[in-house]
Amino acid sequence: MTGSTQCTTKATPPSPSWVEVSLDAIRHNVRETARLVGEGCGVWAVVKANAYGHGALEVARAALEAGAVGLAVASTDEAAALRRSGICGPILVLSAGDPAAAADMVQLGVTQTLCTTEMAEALAAAARQIGRPASVHVKVDTGMGRLGVLPENALAFVGSVCATPELRLEGVFSHLATAEDSDESYAREQFARFQRVLADLAAAGVRAGVRHIANSAATLRFPMMRLDVVRVGLLTYGIDPGAAGAQPIDLRPALTWKTRLAFTKRVPAGTCVSYGRTYTTDAERSLGVLPVGYADGYPRHASNRAKVLVRGRLCPVVGVVCMDHVIVDVTSAPGAAVGDEVILVGRQGNATITANQLAEWADTVVHHIPTAIGSRAARVYLDRRTRPASEVGSER
Repeated sequence: MTGSTQCTTKATPPSPSWVEVSLDAIRHNVRETARLVGEGCGVWAVVKANAYGHGALEVARAALEAGAVGLAVASTDEAAALRRSGICGPILVLSAGDPAAAADMVQLGVTQTLCTTEMAEALAAAARQIGRPASVHVKVDTGMGRLGVLPENALAFVGSVCATPELRLEGVFSHLATAEDSDESYAREQFARFQRVLADLAAAGVRAGVRHIANSAATLRFPMMRLDVVRVGLLTYGIDPGAAGAQPIDLRPALTWKTRLAFTKRVPAGTCVSYGRTYTTDAERSLGVLPVGYADGYPRHASNRAKVLVRGRLCPVVGVVCMDHVIVDVTSAPGAAVGDEVILVGRQGNATITANQLAEWADTVVHHIPTAIGSRAARVYLDRRTRPASEVGSER
């Protein structure tokens, strides 16, 4: 009735929101990337940040099963967690490294990114004590302005690494700053700098080992940058990197983020919704409350911009996203009721909300969407090869 408020509610499920991860999709995406780059180039799955929120251990296993030749992580802790869980494949730690953790790196048998003399000395000392060489990849800063030795110092630095018997140079790499941009010039300039470094090393008789510079976007855009391996995060998870002029590839999104309607009510025109009164109903509306908020990783900047799927219909987020709740207008989903499954990212019926769309609504990069999903959202792994869906509460 106009002018009245009608409410229904019931207890929310034990996990107010949850993430379903298709390991079949992970395997498919790795195989498709390998098919694209060809036999002369390997695929490394980037599983840092808990595999972009998908679950590092499960994704690492699936990626290696599908033919990935290695994994990349951000820290010693991430590498150690994989080793403790039985992952035996090559693991590259992408950070500059902590000299205090050098012994752990050598014991774990993982490969450390190297770009400082201090880390080189610490690894060498640890290797001597433990009695096994330390594997390293030297990083060259060709224009990212972050980690890496400058190109003009690369030959001398690599030379010092090769002259240290306890260090084993397994690769040389760099990282692109603008691989997604429509203007290709800077990415090509970085690649040219990297090629000059590699040429200098070859002229000096130095074997660079595994050469790599391409991330997901560059893998799709620049065939010449597919050197010995490509490092792919977004492609592994079936997320479009949004690169201009990208080659087509058959990707399957691996992640679906779900919740349920926890509360519904009918409100009259002129009802203010959520903090700050940023939204006021223009007519009688049906509102639904979702038990998920920015504490779970749902972006607050998507307030009054994002949409969710209820009964296969796109329903707008109204008002400011709260710490534990999101309010949506379910007027366009007749019959919407407490307990109805709601899609935050994924497919329902004939409609889909992609991570890219949510990122656009939130004015952020697509990487931020899956990596921000918090530990309150249980991960459920779907794997048709081995078992039905199973909830793995400890892998979040």
